[in-house]
Amino acid sequence: MKEKAGKIMPGNTERQGKIGARPRRQLNRRANALFLKIAGGRLRAYSALKHLGRSSGREYVTPLSAYPLGDGFVMAVLYGEAKNVDWVRNVMAAGQCVLKTRGEEHVLERPEIIPASQAEAAYPPLLRFMYRSRGIHEFLWAHRRQS
Repeated sequence: MKEKAGKIMPGNTERQGKIGARPRRQLNRRANALFLKIAGGRLRAYSALKHLGRSSGREYVTPLSAYPLGDGFVMAVLYGEAKNVDWVRNVMAAGQCVLKTRGEEHVLERPEIIPASQAEAAYPPLLRFMYRSRGIHEFLWAHRRQS
């Protein structure tokens, strides 16, 4: 309950500052459309991940941030638990994906979910700080395809 000019007003204090599922999806669609225009270009911060839908088999392209780690690339799971994020579930189910970053395409396989402690070394200090402050603790690591 909130007080306003001497009256008690009902309020939803539990959800203040949080975005609901529908507005988040709408926001993600708009942001993705914008970032897809620059993803995979010369800037490392914006890569494009191509993956197949688990059920539909349809090709999807997801803009994200990917950095080299070991024999592959690591990608931050920016919202939700990895097991519930569609692009992560798609890559895990297919066992492979294609990452376009810095103008080059890399076929990746053997995806695995790793903790921040293992992935953070790949990221620049500013992104490490941002991920820690936002509580991002899961990353997808996929390895380059062996020839």
